[in-house]
Amino acid sequence: MITKSRLLCILSLALALASGCDRGLIPTEPPPGPGALSGVVHYTSWPPLDSLFDLRIVAFRNFPPEGIVSSVLSGEAAVYPPVGDTALVPFFVDSLRYAFSLPSGRYEYLAVAQQYGPNLFTDWRPVGQYDLDTNLALPSPIAIPPGDTLREITIHVDFANPPPAPF
Repeated sequence: MITKSRLLCILSLALALASGCDRGLIPTEPPPGPGALSGVVHYTSWPPLDSLFDLRIVAFRNFPPEGIVSSVLSGEAAVYPPVGDTALVPFFVDSLRYAFSLPSGRYEYLAVAQQYGPNLFTDWRPVGQYDLDTNLALPSPIAIPPGDTLREITIHVDFANPPPAPF
């Protein structure tokens, strides 16, 4: 026979367990795994050296992005070479091969960004973007598969005719 104290313990335990489980054993979506991106950047119409403070490839999750620096700092964008490393070098070449790791997933905007002045936080502009249809101003999105490399992604940079800045 169940005593009142035993019944009270069983009910208390049942209530405690029920209140701690709001959705049961529903699997959560795993975080994106690493992927990679590789290809070539083609350059034309290089500007004077005094306006080349830095060049980076930036993969933005959203389009239009809020801005280059804020997107990188918030994790909404991946940057290559990583912050703290040397810019995309050498300068004044016709093309440059690249390859880098980044979180897998969809990126709406892949661009080459130029720091054209001394202010690290404000003096950035896109100078090229990944675009399958060069007749449109909109960039083409890419999808990085988990554990795989998206290859031969070409970005055209024309410093004299950059794409519209979306930020």
